[in-house]
Amino acid sequence: MSILYVDHEINNLNSFKASFRRDAEIFVASSTSEGLRILNEQKIDVIFADHQMPGMTGLEFLKQASSNFPASVRVLLTGNAYTDEFKIAAEKGYFHNYINKPWDEQQLRHLMMSHTS
Repeated sequence: MSILYVDHEINNLNSFKASFRRDAEIFVASSTSEGLRILNEQKIDVIFADHQMPGMTGLEFLKQASSNFPASVRVLLTGNAYTDEFKIAAEKGYFHNYINKPWDEQQLRHLMMSHTS
């Protein structure tokens, strides 16, 4: 299984990689443009994207990923409340799951395993 985690906070990227490196091949990106480059170069099974990204939001990133990489499981991470905008985006299939930050390692691991079994 390969996972891409997109977040502009380097500490979050490092924590994610340390937590899940034994479970999957982990790719991290500190910008949405870097995330799109990785998606174009690697086969990614699960995409986690922080919503509060500079330039392009995580939701916009996942919308683009849903068009170009529809087989991927897409997860939005955010510290914001679940809004109508998120609900509509989920209904359109832009993302499959929504996780509140700070994320819980066991919750993420369970989510990863449920989508790959």
